[in-house]
Amino acid sequence: MAQIDQVLQEIFGYPSFRQGQRAAIDALLSGRDVQVLMPTGGGKSLCYQIPAIVQRALGKGPTIVISPLIALIDDQVDSLRRVGVDALSIHSAQTPDERRANERRIGDATLVYLSPERFGSERFRRVVRAADPSFVVVDEAHCISEWGHDFRPAYRRLCLLKEELAVPTMALTATATRRVLEDIAQNLELRRPALVETPFHRPNLEFGVEHHRGNKARSARLLELLEELDLGRDVARGRVVVYATSRKRAKEMATELKGAGYRADYYHAGRTDGARERVLQRFDEGNRPILVATCAFGMGIDYPDIRLVCHVQAPLSLEAYYQEAGRAGRDGGSSRCVLLYSAIDGRLQSMIRKREPNAVADETWRALTDYVFSLRCRQQHFRAHFTGDSGEACGICDVCSSSSEVASMVGTTRARTSRERREREVKQAAEREVELEAAQLEQIVCFIDALRRPLGRRYVAQGLRGSKGRAVVRKRLDSNPAYGTLRGIPELAIFAGIDRLLSAGRLVPKGKKYPTLWIADKPVRPPRGTASSGSARRSSRSGCSSGHARTCGGSGARTCRRSRSPARTSPW
Repeated sequence: MAQIDQVLQEIFGYPSFRQGQRAAIDALLSGRDVQVLMPTGGGKSLCYQIPAIVQRALGKGPTIVISPLIALIDDQVDSLRRVGVDALSIHSAQTPDERRANERRIGDATLVYLSPERFGSERFRRVVRAADPSFVVVDEAHCISEWGHDFRPAYRRLCLLKEELAVPTMALTATATRRVLEDIAQNLELRRPALVETPFHRPNLEFGVEHHRGNKARSARLLELLEELDLGRDVARGRVVVYATSRKRAKEMATELKGAGYRADYYHAGRTDGARERVLQRFDEGNRPILVATCAFGMGIDYPDIRLVCHVQAPLSLEAYYQEAGRAGRDGGSSRCVLLYSAIDGRLQSMIRKREPNAVADETWRALTDYVFSLRCRQQHFRAHFTGDSGEACGICDVCSSSSEVASMVGTTRARTSRERREREVKQAAEREVELEAAQLEQIVCFIDALRRPLGRRYVAQGLRGSKGRAVVRKRLDSNPAYGTLRGIPELAIFAGIDRLLSAGRLVPKGKKYPTLWIADKPVRPPRGTASSGSARRSSRSGCSSGHARTCGGSGARTCRRSRSPARTSPW
């Protein structure tokens, strides 16, 4: 008992434990499997770091920690080394020599941090077994469940740890429903695990949801919030994290903030490693106190003075939102968590789910929209979702402080959304009534026949309608001979025409996960220099390679030709 308190105070510098930490530590040291459910910022790391240090002091083996992100792993290892704890990591960002050197040191270290993918190697598992570990820890354990918001298939193989090591296991997460907790226990083969959970209530966080029409209105509201809270220009007032769903929106938002005189930067997975490191360094040092980010700025982020977390686009799930918003106010100071919702978020998510039907995605998005349109205390809503027990109202969220205004805003949004849905349905019904003529169907065949590889139906429709969108230009669809020949024809009518051509066997589907369209019996990208490709080129000088020159020019359309400009190299 005294040794545990001594480690807490002398190594980590804390005078006392937070709620739930001591119970988790005692359960693990007694030899039990443990599940820890603590909100973001609740101090989960100490629940396994202190037992690891105690076991090492007794001459026992290392504690193996599985964590999903390299950046999170490196941050934890650096923090432990600064306080004198022997920790090491093994992951794909290291050189082969570094990994081999660290593998040789596993048995001597106190904590060993690994990515879940490492356990796919039987040789590596033998190395871990030889080190005779004391405990196994699975951090961000919701990644093991398909019902969790960061599912990682590699986590499913971690059941091998229990089979091969047979040591006490601790699974930790900040965001897990009862279904996810059961999934974690089952997949890790935990044996009668002790469940340690702390209240989800964060009394210093003021949660709120606002409804706006489009990105322009949301950008303007973010600027108002920064002005109201006097944030974004001086890091002494605190930092700001702005979350966007798309990389494009994150960059746009950072540009808008800088244009308004704020010191902002943006972070997403599409930037180079060097660029992301520089962005984080500027945020660390306070040179850019506002960071606009996608979910890539995620697990393991630990800044004490984030005073505002604002979502300018709705995230994919309530779990993701709670985790991201929970990065505010880790020092206990008052902080705001604001979700700026727009109906376009719902339409975007609906399009994504239609392309890749997924019952899990449907359910997690429904939970998020239930929160957005809720008229109950925000923190009660979180507790009811995660624990099933709503508890008392927080007294400071937007519902608690301005219930009539929230109800009015929700009612207005619901009415507008319902009206717009009816208008879309009427428009779509009218578009479906448009039936393409034979010559227009030939334009579809001609467009696809001129491609060098199969293409999705939406891109085909955009090209035929003469779209100038970025994707159309990038794929050089604007140089297709049939580009723009169905300008003014509704997209749904073109889709119906494609279905008719598929039914007639004129077109055939290609691909499985992402269906594309192709000409029946036509090879995909025949090798250059062969007789078939040569004949296709000769045929293309007078029209389509399938001989549609006579029909493609019908109904006032231009004659089908391989390129509109002889000087331009065509991809077709």
